[in-house]
Amino acid sequence: MSETRAARAGISFRTAALSVLLFWTGYYIVTSARSAVSLGDRVWGTFDNRALVTLCGMAFTWLLYLFLRAFDRRPLGQRIAAAFLASVPVAIAYASVNYVAFRDVQVRGAELVKEREKSAAQHILYAALEWYFFIAAWAALYLALSYAAAVRESEREAARLRAATQEAELRALRYQVNPHFLFNALNSVSSLVMAGRNAQAETMLLNLSRFFRTGLATDPTEDVPLADEVALQRLYLEVEAVRFPDRLRTEITVESGLEDVCVPGMILQPLVENAIKYGVSPSRRLVTVRVSARRQDDRVRIEVSDDGEAAVPGPGGTGTGLRNVRERLMLRFGDAATLASGPKEGGGFVVTIEAPIVRRGC
Repeated sequence: MSETRAARAGISFRTAALSVLLFWTGYYIVTSARSAVSLGDRVWGTFDNRALVTLCGMAFTWLLYLFLRAFDRRPLGQRIAAAFLASVPVAIAYASVNYVAFRDVQVRGAELVKEREKSAAQHILYAALEWYFFIAAWAALYLALSYAAAVRESEREAARLRAATQEAELRALRYQVNPHFLFNALNSVSSLVMAGRNAQAETMLLNLSRFFRTGLATDPTEDVPLADEVALQRLYLEVEAVRFPDRLRTEITVESGLEDVCVPGMILQPLVENAIKYGVSPSRRLVTVRVSARRQDDRVRIEVSDDGEAAVPGPGGTGTGLRNVRERLMLRFGDAATLASGPKEGGGFVVTIEAPIVRRGC
């Protein structure tokens, strides 16, 4: 959070009013109880005076709050100095009201003689010294509450910034997939046209249109149900089947009950593309691309594999697809999700995603 915004984060009027009310109500109760012990039957005549004095104390403290609130944007040192200096006139004002309200209350014996020897100014200043610490205690409470409010606002702002950063990273990673896929798809259409396979090129373009309308129009930061993500990859594989009619076979299986599990949108796209690019494209035989999802304890395990001849991405590969998927999983699930990849036993390549089962938010 910026320093300016942090400085503006003070306590609300409601919180300030509640603190003043509780502070002075506590004073009224404690002081009344103490007077009941020292004055005996005469205490009943002091309740009205004390109530009036308490209301004045609340008013003075509220004025102190309004004054200190004007310093909320200042450095902490200045705010502390303002709090303790401003408590001086408030304590004097309160001591004056208290003196006027209770000057006629009689005390006993030697105390009566001693008190009468003091002037009004002496009474007020002596009482002000005592009440200063009471007023300053509320000022310190206000500083503590406002500092806590600033800390909470800082935490909220930091969380907002983290969320905004994460969203920007997710968008960047998702948009990284789109042009890469579009380039490959248009290259495939171009190859079909150059080979004179115009009908197949037309079919591929229609499928591409459906694919883009279904997949690329979604919010890059939102999750989608696993069933929708798998359906999108099935559509993509139908597009590629036009390009490789004799070399591509697909097998897609999703365990029952996992259809509504939430996954990042197009999270499987780079993996399926890699299977086509490095497994099907260089092969001269039929290659099976498999997409499967099954439950493993409280997690979902998704595999994308092929049984082509290339066990690892070829020399033209950059690993961008796998890196993209890994980073998106980390941003979405943190350490709770994993991605593993490597050669498949018997030939081919397999990529495995394991993530928590989440059913809300998509």
